[in-house]
Amino acid sequence: MPEPMLPGAERALTSREWSALSPGLREALHAARVEPRVVARASAPARLASLLRGATPIMVMGRRIFWPRALDDVSGAWNGRGMAVLQHELQHVLEFATGELSVLRYITRPNNWRYEYRIGPGSRWRDFGAEQRASIVEHLWLIERGVMADPAGGAHHRRVIPWAG
Repeated sequence: MPEPMLPGAERALTSREWSALSPGLREALHAARVEPRVVARASAPARLASLLRGATPIMVMGRRIFWPRALDDVSGAWNGRGMAVLQHELQHVLEFATGELSVLRYITRPNNWRYEYRIGPGSRWRDFGAEQRASIVEHLWLIERGVMADPAGGAHHRRVIPWAG
């Protein structure tokens, strides 16, 4: 069983985590030449957000994933939820790396803060805010592993995610 990282420690993704990602996301991150880092502490903005939310959120800033109480590896079969969260956060990392997202763009566009989404027949990737896009990516990971039920088997998710085609 993985151990928690020491508070404030920083690490690269493990080879097991890279292998457990959806292949398209892994390839998109490599194509963007981004080397994500997991940081076992809250970012300053996350500490501020905790005052409003009552809990400290995981937050991405650039290539760094600020994840309080992060583990040294979240890829084990015992922790499917952790891998799904990592996939969600890595979508943000990808969008920072490609310029699709920035801290300023995130905070000035309230549409980026919504997590709930509905994929319709005409839905396009750009129709969704940052948290919705990351949630779609997270849910695809869960669907593909049989953790989340989806009558379409993830087909709608793959249709809208640019790297999942």
